[in-house]
Amino acid sequence: MPQSSRTFIIDGSNAVYAVFGPWPETLGEQNRCASDFISALDEWLRLTQEFSVEAVFDGFYRAIPSVNRERLRIIFSDEAKADSVILERVRSLVYFKKKVTVVTRDRDLADEARRENAKILDPMKFWDMLS
Repeated sequence: MPQSSRTFIIDGSNAVYAVFGPWPETLGEQNRCASDFISALDEWLRLTQEFSVEAVFDGFYRAIPSVNRERLRIIFSDEAKADSVILERVRSLVYFKKKVTVVTRDRDLADEARRENAKILDPMKFWDMLS
């Protein structure tokens, strides 16, 4: 990813749930909500050069329309938990002296990320930034 002043690592399902309400039951509806969220991220990144974003979703790859952005990375945790992948990314970026903000409402994840020197941002406040 190109150099940016801050990387937002988004707890994907957690953030989509916070923004769009209850997580839908069907995979198709879940993918639609995730796609809407990712499209908004993509559009926001077109307007700013300051940030990069990594959105981490639980589970295996799903047919969410891809975006062709150097500063937007979509990650699926596969068999691991998204929280573990997020914390690995935080540690890696902080090690390389990057500024990191984790977007989540998950208190346990937030506490762990803070211990790794990441900032925490509520998904709704992040969504307001996009608007």
